[in-house]
Order: sequence, then C-alpha cells, then structure tokens
Amino acid sequence: MTFTAPKIIASLITALWGFTLALGPVNSESGQPSRTIDVRPYLIEPPTTTTSTLFIDPYATAPEQFAALAVNLGWPVQEYATLVKVITRESNGVAISHNTKDPMSGSYGLMQINGFWCKGANSFLQKAGLITSCEMLLDPQTNLRAGLIIFTRSGWSPWGTAK
Repeated sequence: MTFTAPKIIASLITALWGFTLALGPVNSESGQPSRTIDVRPYLIEPPTTTTSTLFIDPYATAPEQFAALAVNLGWPVQEYATLVKVITRESNGVAISHNTKDPMSGSYGLMQINGFWCKGANSFLQKAGLITSCEMLLDPQTNLRAGLIIFTRSGWSPWGTAK
C-alpha cells in the first residue's frame, strides 16, 4: 500500500472531522466546544468526618497504645488521657482481663465492662447490636467500642472516679 498525498490529506481531514464530532458543536460566545465533562466523580473529596486519628506509638505503654486505638475507633480525642488512666487502673492494658469477683458475672476486657451491660438477651450492649455474649468484650476493639457506647450514655460514672 502506497501513501500518496491525496490519501494522507483525506486521512487527516477524516481524523479532524471525527475529533470535531466527538467534542460537539462550538459555543458561539467562547469559541470552545459546548460539551463539558463532569469531573466530580473523579475528584478525591476530603473526608467529612471530624474524628481524630492518633499515631499508635509502638514504644508507648499498652494502656497508651489502647487509648490511641480507642480514639481511632471514635472516642473523643480530648478523652485520651482519661482513657489511659481508666485502662491502666482497670486492666493495666491486658485485653483478656476477666475479673470474676465483680457482681453480675464479673467485668471484662480493657475497660473492665461489667456483666450488667452484656448479660442476657435484652442487655444494653446486645440491644445496641455490638455483642451477643460478654466474652466478646475480651476483644480489644469490641471492648473499646462498647466502652464508647456506655460512655456516650453515662459519661465516666460507670468507671467510678475516672476523672
């Protein structure tokens, strides 16, 4: 196949014509193509949440690390210092702590959440849909989320003199 000047010119005209059709008609005011592309689906929007994210320092104590995790799970950042104090006092950062001497079958996990909050099908944390048994509170994330639900309802009062 040989390329001659008429074939090359015809190919260029055809390509320009196709490109013009793809862009759409020209806007008479601006001289620009009138068809616009909606780029909103391709934009990266900043997050709309106002929660804080804390770096979990691997050299920090276990209560400090778990308090940072709690903030990352939704606890208010201003409660970080109190979380460290409560986790230290209640479990010393041992996630699987279970104090069987407390009433209502004991207290569970990092924040030593009492069985009152989790025993029975109609317990507060089961109604909230977070757990199905108290033993689930031995998982650190579940325990910290349960603590947040309780804190939102009752403040620090379930933990006695937390403040």
